[in-house]
Amino acid sequence: MKWLKAYTSFTRTERLGITALLIIIAILIIIKYTMHLWLHPEMNLAKENELNSRWEALNRNNTIPFNTVIESTPAVNVELFSFDPNTVNAGDLKKLGLQEKTIAIFLNWRIKGKHFHNKEDFKALYTLSEADYKRLAPYIVIKQHKINLNTADSTTLVALPGIGAKLAHKILEYKKEIGRYSSIEQLMDVYHFDDTTINMLKERLSTD
Repeated sequence: MKWLKAYTSFTRTERLGITALLIIIAILIIIKYTMHLWLHPEMNLAKENELNSRWEALNRNNTIPFNTVIESTPAVNVELFSFDPNTVNAGDLKKLGLQEKTIAIFLNWRIKGKHFHNKEDFKALYTLSEADYKRLAPYIVIKQHKINLNTADSTTLVALPGIGAKLAHKILEYKKEIGRYSSIEQLMDVYHFDDTTINMLKERLSTD
């Protein structure tokens, strides 16, 4: 046979190694298929009977057995009211039903200079769930203090979304040419803003 001829072509040491490997494999196979005959898990019949009794009682009465301990979570009274993310405090956020972790992140975000311009800004709050945002969104009221475009300086303009130092300089130079802005749409003569940015600028700016 070819396999026997191949086997005899190995050195004595190699043949011993192959034989030992086959014996180990055979032992492992025997153990796998006979383990259930000589290995029996420890059974606690009293505990098993107790669990069976509880299960039967639960199915029969659709109630939990009297001696079952139930861990309950303290109820939280959630209130819904209008709030401004730029001024709301931790106490009100808790009343609105936000978690302590979310409140801490929110306050830290605001301390670092975050200013909320619209509802969508609040949605970006880390750990705020989609369900919480949808629940609170109708109550978000952001009070905008509009900036007078005709009296704003370069520093004020740079703080606005979509306006950098170079563009702020052009806006001021254009005001010198025309005397004063009569509408926010005139900013389109300085730079072709996209619809999102120009609409946001209309919310933040005035010409009066």
